[in-house]
Amino acid sequence: MRALVLLTLVLVLIISSLVVYYISRDSDNDGISDLKEREYGTDPNKLNYLLAYALKKLPEKEALKFKDVDFDESSKGFVDLYASLPQDKRSSKEVNELLDKILSDNRIDDLEKNLFDDRFVNPTLPTIDNLNWTPTRENLDKIYDINVTFVAKDDKTPIAYVELRFVPVEYTYMIEKYGIRPEDYPKVFPPDKERDFVLTPVDGKFDSLEEKFSVPIKDIVGGREYRIVVLVKDSAGNERTADMKTPYIRQFENIAKTDNIIIAAFYYNWYTKGYDIPKDLPDKPLLGLYYSDDNIVFNKHVDWATGHGIDVFVFPYPYHNPRIAFTWLEKIFRKNMEAELFNQIKFTFGSTFVDETGIPPGVPWDFDNQTVRGEFVKAIKDLISNYASLPNYWKIEGKPVIVLWGSHGYLSSNNNVEKAIKEIREFSLSTTGRDLYITSQVPVVWSESDVRELIRNSDAIYDYVPLPLWLRHPMNLKDAVPYTIERMLIWKDISMKYGKLFIPSVGPGFNDTYNYTAKRKLSIAIHRLPEGFRLYLKEVKKTFNPKVLFLTSFNEWFEDTKIEPAQSYGFTYLEILKDVLRGG
Repeated sequence: MRALVLLTLVLVLIISSLVVYYISRDSDNDGISDLKEREYGTDPNKLNYLLAYALKKLPEKEALKFKDVDFDESSKGFVDLYASLPQDKRSSKEVNELLDKILSDNRIDDLEKNLFDDRFVNPTLPTIDNLNWTPTRENLDKIYDINVTFVAKDDKTPIAYVELRFVPVEYTYMIEKYGIRPEDYPKVFPPDKERDFVLTPVDGKFDSLEEKFSVPIKDIVGGREYRIVVLVKDSAGNERTADMKTPYIRQFENIAKTDNIIIAAFYYNWYTKGYDIPKDLPDKPLLGLYYSDDNIVFNKHVDWATGHGIDVFVFPYPYHNPRIAFTWLEKIFRKNMEAELFNQIKFTFGSTFVDETGIPPGVPWDFDNQTVRGEFVKAIKDLISNYASLPNYWKIEGKPVIVLWGSHGYLSSNNNVEKAIKEIREFSLSTTGRDLYITSQVPVVWSESDVRELIRNSDAIYDYVPLPLWLRHPMNLKDAVPYTIERMLIWKDISMKYGKLFIPSVGPGFNDTYNYTAKRKLSIAIHRLPEGFRLYLKEVKKTFNPKVLFLTSFNEWFEDTKIEPAQSYGFTYLEILKDVLRGG
């Protein structure tokens, strides 16, 4: 009996061993038993390392997705990536759609692995490098065509899609802030269409982790800035945008470079809160009641001015640490210097020191008073030190131009006007290597005896407003022209007697009725007329044949001497100036 039991136990052990062997048998040594391979529908005699690896990382049902896929480092790494996703993500439609697509050929290459990684596991955004633009068609500072270039890169997956938008910048804030009328907005900022480009790489196809792009943009209207917006997508669907803004692109060609007359316009950048353009004017700027520290306004002014023949802006003197008035002028001028178009116009200053001294509160200024003389010298030295060496500072015969405003009120009985001017000339020579070219203002009512010393020590003289205000009755500009020419001829004769140049002045009229800043007003109007302005310009050209001409003014709204575009007359006065300069 005992022998029978022992035999039975031996048989059981043998059968059990055979069963275990059968169950665990792995004919191809790939880590999956033959029994499981038959269950999975795979060949027990064919290596299936990837499935074995997947079974260690994933639930059986998910691992079986890889049962027929070739094993290599790429497919093994893919399983790791897939397994790293949370269960709910692995169950998502988008993951399974891409997975099915990748596994459809039973191979996983590095590109497919990287695509899966970049899309679902470790997304990395493409980069946009070296975004830049260069002008390709330009004339007289006006850019018509540009070319935009950049490089799109990705660390994992090829670049698949790129678009570029060229977008005109809008300045609708000016409607609310400055009161630009909506109907005037397109006159100030001429409409230009947005350009949208779907791009192809320079080599003609998307097939690389790095693609280069070159985009021509033609027929730019200008008169504003533009945004260049680039969108790049990689094959995984990751995207990045880059956005850059161009500087202000001109609307008009800089025709001031093309004629033989230097037009120097008095330009007033003093409009600020508390010193506003008069709100009750019957006419207003096309730009609205703007502030001068807005460099879009300044760029627009330079564009308009040089686009119609103006070469120079004569700014109010930017007092350095002023004690009395115009405390903001230096700050605004420094801001204007940052504008893109600042270097496209020459500049100087209508230099006065009345607001520095306070002694006396108005003309005349007694140069026998050491304080007055000292403040004058200091002011001009500051100007020379800070500005005269800049490349776009106005020079005549290579000499920095100083325009003395109010100089008809410089008085001295001891040659102190001469001494002061000599001192600033010597300072200029020692600091810049150049003498000054001093242009001095003469009196409204002519009196040679009052300004002999000034004229002798100047290089040129001018009359800021030579219109016949001395007649003390209003008239229109056309009727005023003969009196004005006669007056300037007198000053020309005086200047020639001293061997000096007389620089004539032109302007559209004069009316200080709305000048709330003036304690005393002339209240004598020379009413503007477009045909009067044309006559004035033509008579000055014919009579004086000037190489230099002062324009009073570009934008003096307190005295209504401006020619900048306005609501009532638009660009009329600028267009007349341009036409006459061209011989019209």
